[in-house]
Amino acid sequence: MNDSTASNDLTVSTVQAKWVEKLPPLRLASCCSLLSAAIALVFIPVAAVAYTRQGQPAVVAAIVAAGVCWFGSTLALIGTNRFGRSGINGPLYTMAIGMVFNGALPFAVGLVLNRSGGPLAEAGVFGLVMTFFLFALAVETMLSLCLLKAPREPR
Repeated sequence: MNDSTASNDLTVSTVQAKWVEKLPPLRLASCCSLLSAAIALVFIPVAAVAYTRQGQPAVVAAIVAAGVCWFGSTLALIGTNRFGRSGINGPLYTMAIGMVFNGALPFAVGLVLNRSGGPLAEAGVFGLVMTFFLFALAVETMLSLCLLKAPREPR
């Protein structure tokens, strides 16, 4: 490894650490409220585009997709709050819970709704789930970092 590569690696990790340090510490209720507001704000343009492409059933599909992704992300935040600081395995538990609730749950529900047919499948519910999933994943990840910076809440 030459000296320029070593200095570039050091610079990238330093910038990343400073960026994470700027995130504010937030409690679970604040994180869930911000997640709800973020998904609601994204829902408006997504539902408008879905309505222009597929009509009224697409708005219902957008509601279902946003609700499923919100529910999964909220469960992932709850898991992060509960297990994120539990010793050396805390990050492992947080990743596993996040992958199950924020990853597998929306995919499974979207796939089942798409395979079952009907107006939701015709309106493209799986594509809407994937749209909201990507956004919810980014927001939930940021909020998880803020949640882990907050002092532990008493049980």
